[in-house]
Amino acid sequence: MAHGPSDLSSRADPDLTAMLDMVMQLLMFFIMCVNFSAQEYSEDVKLPEAQSARPMGKGEGDLLRLDLLANGNVKPVGKNEMEAGDLRLWLQKKHLDSLSHSKDGKNHTTILLRADRDANYEAVYNVMHLCKEEHFNQFKLHAVKTGGE
Repeated sequence: MAHGPSDLSSRADPDLTAMLDMVMQLLMFFIMCVNFSAQEYSEDVKLPEAQSARPMGKGEGDLLRLDLLANGNVKPVGKNEMEAGDLRLWLQKKHLDSLSHSKDGKNHTTILLRADRDANYEAVYNVMHLCKEEHFNQFKLHAVKTGGE
């Protein structure tokens, strides 16, 4: 079978530009779509243990994650640590935000509270009470299953 002249001057190198372009586009797609759930949780909070802890379901709706630190201050995920007065203003803004996106005019956001195991129970109660005053009525508390599972 003759494929043409076999001299080195007519040798064809494959053009990899299109393939490299596609690889870069796929890489950028996956970088943009990856779930950064590890960044959503602060390592400063050591969760308490509970015998009945279970994984959270996927279809929980809108979640507002709050970390209650051992010193009693609250750190919303992605925000700086704040005290009760600042938290109240921040929750009011979040409540108005959720109402503007709600179809029925109700707040359906669930507060996911991750309290440090060394946090005072009074601080946990105060944060939950403050959230209820700002019209957040659905709560979930995070814990670690006994035995570290």
